[in-house]
Amino acid sequence: VAGLLESPTAFARRVAKGRAVRSRFPPGRLARRVSLPAASRVALPPPDPSGGLVAECGRRPLSRAPVAAMDSRDGIQKLLAAEQEAQAIVTAARAEKTSRLRQAKAEADAEIAAYRAQREEKYQSLLSSRVGDSSARAARLETDAANAIERVQTQVNAGKKAVTDMLAAKVTSA
Repeated sequence: VAGLLESPTAFARRVAKGRAVRSRFPPGRLARRVSLPAASRVALPPPDPSGGLVAECGRRPLSRAPVAAMDSRDGIQKLLAAEQEAQAIVTAARAEKTSRLRQAKAEADAEIAAYRAQREEKYQSLLSSRVGDSSARAARLETDAANAIERVQTQVNAGKKAVTDMLAAKVTSA
């Protein structure tokens, strides 16, 4: 239960030092849950009612300290392995997130480039339809100028006789 309320390394350190396994956090605080892999869960034998191991010869009970130290080292190793596994999972998730972000950015850039090309093409077609090619524009201006010159010459030729008669009459009458 104490391992559910604190990090695996802190729990392992406290167990290794022989401190009580009770949590230092108040019960109302949020706890970080640590789940060990199924292979690391070991069924413990039922506790010995005598409180220790009895020697085969029946003398006094042997100390449980070496067994407890072995169990705590195994537990610490399992907790450290679980922490490393969790760190690997977090690292893999971060790498996956980064790759997804890069892929999304690349797709967005491609979409923006396609949209920009489409708009540029539309702008160029509009520009060419309104303004036209420079050679076509020059040819049109030349044709218009030639037509205007022809109209002026036609008007001059049409009014030439009347103007010369009027001038002759004015000069001779004076």
